[in-house]
Amino acid sequence: LLSVTSELIVVLWAAVAVNQLTERAYDPALSVWDLIHRDCDLAWSAVNSHYILGIIGFTGMLWLRAYVMLLGASASKSLMNAASTGTAAATCLMVSIVNRGVESGGGTSVDRYGDTILDLFSHYAALLLKVATDEASPGPLQLSAMVLETASLCFMFHVLITESDASFEDQVNEEDSCPIDAYDVLTDENELSKLTKREVEKLKTCVDLGEEEEKRQRLREWVLDEDEEREEEDSGDYASVNVSA
Repeated sequence: LLSVTSELIVVLWAAVAVNQLTERAYDPALSVWDLIHRDCDLAWSAVNSHYILGIIGFTGMLWLRAYVMLLGASASKSLMNAASTGTAAATCLMVSIVNRGVESGGGTSVDRYGDTILDLFSHYAALLLKVATDEASPGPLQLSAMVLETASLCFMFHVLITESDASFEDQVNEEDSCPIDAYDVLTDENELSKLTKREVEKLKTCVDLGEEEEKRQRLREWVLDEDEEREEEDSGDYASVNVSA
């Protein structure tokens, strides 16, 4: 989501900036950088920041897809580590390329955003916050976007820190498993009142599956009994034929 939405924001920022350059009359500037830094600093910073975020996010999407596919195929840890380290290497190289570009900037220490990719992001965030809280022309939607995005990142980091593969697998196994006393719980009104609707539906499904399994077991036993009786009848008929002979 972060990758796709970032690229969509790039398209919008770029389209609006091009329209502004076409429709408005700007004062003469010494260079393109002077014009951008003076009149289009926010749009320029936004396009660069969101484009880089989108590319890095797309790389993360590729890693996540590969990880989920390998996890579903029960692949070895070595193969998962190979996919993870390869993706990490590409991410490090991309961040390094951006860092070099930000560091060189316009060629001087003044005509640049900073030394690293974080300086570019912080410059964009500062400009966006300044525009959003401008008293003359406030931007409540811009401010809301910043707050919501910060909350989204906090939730994501919370999931990454607190949840692991083991806890996810335990949760999946717990959801797939059925309690032994499912039928007894369904017949007990006190225990049933303590459960949620989803848990009750799960117990009913477990009971139905148990009954279906019992029916299959009885059918298999009946088929085995029929086969044994047929074999005994066949052996008896064969023995009577030998006696008559």
